[in-house]
Order: sequence, then C-alpha cells, then structure tokens
Amino acid sequence: MSYSVPEGKLYNLSIIEEISHGNDAFVKKMLQLFIDTMPPALNELRSHYSTGNWAGLGAIAHKIKPSIDTMGIELLREDIRTVEQCGKEASNLELVPDLLEKIDAVIHSIIEELKNQI
Repeated sequence: MSYSVPEGKLYNLSIIEEISHGNDAFVKKMLQLFIDTMPPALNELRSHYSTGNWAGLGAIAHKIKPSIDTMGIELLREDIRTVEQCGKEASNLELVPDLLEKIDAVIHSIIEELKNQI
C-alpha cells in the first residue's frame, strides 16, 4: 500500500503563533526544528518496528506526539497515539506498517511545504 497524501494544508500553526506572541523568528525556529528532527525520528520508528523493538517504537511515537500536536497535524493525531499504544503494549502490531507509511508520507509532505514557507 502506498499512502496518498490529501490535498490542502496538512498543518495549523495557530498554537505556535499563539505562544510566539508575534515573534516571527521564534515561529521560523520552531518550523526549522520540526524539519530537522522529524526525519531522524521517523527513521527510528521504522528501525524499531523492523527489529521488533516494541518498547522503542512506543517511546519514539511518544516523543514525536507533541510535535504533531503543536504543529496542528490533525490527520495524524490519532495515528501517532495508536502507534505509541501498539508499541507500549506490543499489541495490534498488524496496524503499524500502514500507520507508519501514512505518518511518514504526511510528515515528509509537510516538511517540503515548510521548506518553501521558511
């Protein structure tokens, strides 16, 4: 299966803009942080899944969950929580490959959009 990323804006910066109090440099810094940290985190998710390190999978999903929430990526809000739960409980692991593919595709699409925005 290849996940097809929906058209339109996949994120909402209102939370970041609210905490920035109009500081554009802060917003840019937060976006750059997302661009820099998400690809390695996604690689870790895939690595933990492929090696069967369920606790590691749950831990990395837990670690990136706040980034997804802060960036207002509603499309992945429940998916990252499902991956976290699957990892922590080592259950429903058959759901994980499709979820990782979706998370990966959406995050990479957002990163490309953010690079053009910064």
